[in-house]
Order: sequence, then structure tokens, then C-alpha cells
Amino acid sequence: LKSDSAILHYKLGTTLKALGRLEEACEAYVCAVNLNPGFSNAFVNLGQALRNVRFYGANRSLYPALSDLLTARSFVRPKNIAKAVISLLKHDPVMMDLLARSEPSVVDIEGVITAIAALHQLPLLHDLMRICPLPDLKLEGLFESIRRLLILSLKEIQESPELTNFLSTLSLQCFVNEYVYFETEDEYALVGDLETEIAECVAQGVQPTFIGVLCFAAYRPLHQYAWSEALQVLDQLPEIRRRLIGEPLAERVLAQQIPVLADVKDEVSRKVKDQYEENPYPRWVNLGIPVKPKSLARICTEAELELGSEDIKNVSNPSILIAGCGTGQHSIGSACRYSDCKVTAVDLSLTSLAYAQRKTTEHDVSNIEYLQADILQLGKLDRTFDIIESTGVLHHMEDPMAGWRILTGLLNVGGLMKIGLYSDLARQHIVAIREEIAMLGIKTSAADMRGFRKSLAESHDEHKQRLVTSNDFFSLSTVRDLIFHVQEHRFTLPQIQACLNELGLRFCGFEKAYVAKFREFHGKQSNVYDLMLWHELEKSQPRTFASMYQFWCQKL
Repeated sequence: LKSDSAILHYKLGTTLKALGRLEEACEAYVCAVNLNPGFSNAFVNLGQALRNVRFYGANRSLYPALSDLLTARSFVRPKNIAKAVISLLKHDPVMMDLLARSEPSVVDIEGVITAIAALHQLPLLHDLMRICPLPDLKLEGLFESIRRLLILSLKEIQESPELTNFLSTLSLQCFVNEYVYFETEDEYALVGDLETEIAECVAQGVQPTFIGVLCFAAYRPLHQYAWSEALQVLDQLPEIRRRLIGEPLAERVLAQQIPVLADVKDEVSRKVKDQYEENPYPRWVNLGIPVKPKSLARICTEAELELGSEDIKNVSNPSILIAGCGTGQHSIGSACRYSDCKVTAVDLSLTSLAYAQRKTTEHDVSNIEYLQADILQLGKLDRTFDIIESTGVLHHMEDPMAGWRILTGLLNVGGLMKIGLYSDLARQHIVAIREEIAMLGIKTSAADMRGFRKSLAESHDEHKQRLVTSNDFFSLSTVRDLIFHVQEHRFTLPQIQACLNELGLRFCGFEKAYVAKFREFHGKQSNVYDLMLWHELEKSQPRTFASMYQFWCQKL
């Protein structure tokens, strides 16, 4: 009976989602998973519905299912639903009380302890903070205040289960956002003193205080210190020890085992490599991957691609190249999306590749081969592929066409390529901010980026406020990638059409998420495979491709 009822709620949720009644759809899916906690499709659809939901009232009955969704390993990317979850939490009476107080939300250590006790009532918030940067400036301000007052009053604090739980959560939040929170000069000095104190304790064979270590971990990555493995005081918190020390140290070993195609010789490629060695992009914990893989034919059909040749649909064991796989989200997603596929994933950064390899093993994915390589040297692979995917990579090369030309040479005739490129029209606010960074001479140290980011958050300029609402504003590697990148090109759709013509590639279609807007603008009968019609839309609505153009093309 429970199973039948779960299916009914699932079908109701699917109907409501199709009607655009997303909050009601979420409630139906939550009922389904409450009745059947193993209902994978209900969790997946709940995650999809939450991407575009904002809640306008409190509803604690949703919390357990949302926690299960967040902490499950592969139903959803937590960052995709973080704003929805935060919108729900901000209507909780506990959070409303904390955020309604004066700025900053807590002004003394007594207020901190009271706030921590209150936050202990919100395990959903803790679950989100432990795996995903919080994309909300009010919450960021609250936790910056608490962190600052904790380190200022460290000698006065008494240990408690609530404080331990909160500091564990805060240290993991700061680790996943890569210590993007601003710190004052007083904090910087106290962190330095605390580092010296911990190091001296370990050197003398004495364990530092439990609270002191957790407080330090909210400011600095523990794994970078030689004494981190000697912190026996963390044995009682295995998740903290594993994620803040064990996993990063394991990645150092993995980095030495990644095969290298050839030395990176291109000057711009070396600079890009150095950036991602310092800030591997992005740091992530859980990942939404398909419940079941699909055939290449079905993927082409569902994506509504206009193919010049249908032969690609007959490929049953596709060979796939991910050119610029970063920390593994793209490669793992593709390896799980296509049935019976074999994936070769390359990147410039060994640090990123080691992260990707660790997460690939963690997700029990066995059909990916990782390789350090510059796209410019991929001709040395001496093989070709049925599918090549390269999103957000070519526009960071000195000559994007040189890289695109090499990828085209690696693609089988009739093969498909998925490309992601920055839109010039959509990124004019980014251009203005990059020009300001250059004019001010701001460097890419963590302190410099944190300081400039704070000035952006406090600005009332419209183009800066557009940046502040982006998920990419809330971790250090994504901020660096967004506005401090060493190399950036931008394109218009006429330029992309010219590139496709030069390379002998046929435009097959954009990601389906954009098509509804196109048909609303041009009419249902208009040709969605005409890039010049898309250009008319984008000129009218420049933010259409705010992230980037993502499209499919086929080698003729």
C-alpha cells in the first residue's frame, strides 16, 4: 500500500511539475519519498523541481526529505538546489529571529552561544553547509560574525555538543567554499597565533584543544600543515579528519600517478595550469548523475538534435573525450549518462585530475581514463572519438580556434561535439569588473580576492550586484574563475557560425533549456537550428546565455 501510494504521489508531482506548479510538485515528491525512501526517481525529480523553486513560508515537514536528498551521493548537485533550501530555511522561526537582529547578527560571545544553540535545531542547515557553499550574503554575514567572535573569545569558550557540532559544520563550510569569508586584521593575527600554539603542542607531544583545532580549521586548510596527521584530538570526528586531512593527502598521492601525455609548453596553457593547481575548480562533494544510462540514439532523440547523418545513432559503444574535465563532475556525469561508453578525460591540472580520480573511485565509476594533457597536444593520442565534450575550456586558450581545430581532427566523421563558450553579450558586466581589477592592480592571492569580493558585495552598482547573485560568487575558486581568470575570450553567435563553417561542423542545437525562450520570442514554427535567429533573440535579451553558450555540432 505504501508503494502504491508513493507512486501516486510521484505521478502527481510529475503532473504539477509539468504545469509549472513547482512548490506543490516538491511537496508531492516529498510525500513519495517519505512513503518509499528508496524511490530514486522521486528524489531525482524532487531535485529537478527544486532548481527553480523559492519558498515563501515555513514548512519543517520538508526538512527530512531535503536532508536525504542533499546527503545522498548522486541524486542532485547540492549547489543547484541550495538557493531553494535556503529560501525555506530563512522562513524558519529560528533563522528569522537570528537574521532579524541588528547587523552583525551576533555582537558578543553570549550571543554566539545562544545562536549556536538555536542553529542546532536546524539539521537541514548543517547538512547543506557541510557539502555546499551557501549562496546567500545574509547567512555569510551571520557566520562571519560568529567565526570572528569565536576566535576572539576562544579562551573563554566551554566545550559542548552543540558547539562541537557547529564548529565541525563551520569548518567544513569554509573548506568547501575555500575560505572565501572575509577576515579582519585582528582575525588574521589571532589565526597566526593559534597556528603557532597548535604546532608547539604537537611538537611537544601534547594534543591541542579540540575547540582550538576546529576554530583554526574554519580559517585554514588543515592538510597543508605537516602536523595535521598528528591531531589525535580529531579521532572522535572521523568525517572532519577524513575530509579535511585524509582526502586531500590522498589526492597528493593520486596526482603522482596520473599519466602525463606531454609537458605543457604553451605559455598561456602554463598560466591556466598554474591557476587550477592553486585553485582546482570546483570543489564538490555530491553529484547528480543519471539513475540509468541511456543509449546514444536515445540521447540524441531526447536532445532534439538536427543531425546531418543519423549514423551516429547506431554507435552502441561510444568512445568519449572530455577535453578539460576539471575536478570530475563533467567526466563522471558523462560516463554515467551514456550506456556502454568509454571515457578519456584530460585536463591541464594534476591537482584537479587527482580530485577527479578520487571522486570517480568514490562513485564506483570504472569507465574513465584520466590523463594530464594540453588540448594543443592531443594529436599525440593517435586515436579518434565518437563524442567530444569541451565546455568552458576553449575560451581560456590563447587561440580558441587552434584548440577547436585539434578537437575536430580527433572527432570521427559523423561524430558529435558538445561545446561551451562564453557569450560576449551576456558577460559585459564581467568585462567591466575585469577592467576594474586590472586598473586597480589586484592580484590573485586569497586575501586580495577576498577583499575585492567584499567590495563587490557592498557595492550598489547594478553590474556588480548581478555578479553577487551568482552561485559562483560564493567560493574562492569560482570567484577566481569568474573574474580573475588569466585568459578569457568571448564570442557572438555570428562568430560561432563562422567557426563552425571553417571547421566543417554542423550546428545541431542548443541545450533544451533555452528552446522555450526561443519559441516564445520567435514563435513555435521558427527554426531553432538557425543561429542568426538565436542572435536576434540574444540581442533583445542579452542575459539569455548568462552562463555560456552550450551547443551540439556534428562533423560532416
